[in-house]
Amino acid sequence: MVDDSFNSEVQKIAMEIIAYSGDGRSKAFNALKCAEKGKFDEADKLIEESNTAIGKAHDVQSKMLVDEANGKLLPFSILTVHAQDHFMTSMLANDLIKEMIQMEKNHWIERNKFSHEKI
Repeated sequence: MVDDSFNSEVQKIAMEIIAYSGDGRSKAFNALKCAEKGKFDEADKLIEESNTAIGKAHDVQSKMLVDEANGKLLPFSILTVHAQDHFMTSMLANDLIKEMIQMEKNHWIERNKFSHEKI
């Protein structure tokens, strides 16, 4: 049986991953909303904040993986599975949203180019 302090540590790690991942995903979606309004500087700032939050989640996850590789076996926990799910979907959302923002920038450039031409 695993002691309660170890379970608490695993829960703390899982909650950190969930919190950082959720923050990163939220900032990425807010960046997309800004880009849709043509607020690209704000969108870029939010994407950087998203990258930072997801990077923190990655750091926590990496520590957990290194600990396990070094023999500190973690108990199976639905919470850690849930944390990994949040982390992976946040990374995917961040990557896709970066592409969508670039598409939005290209769209604004093209639309602006044609709006200055006389018909």
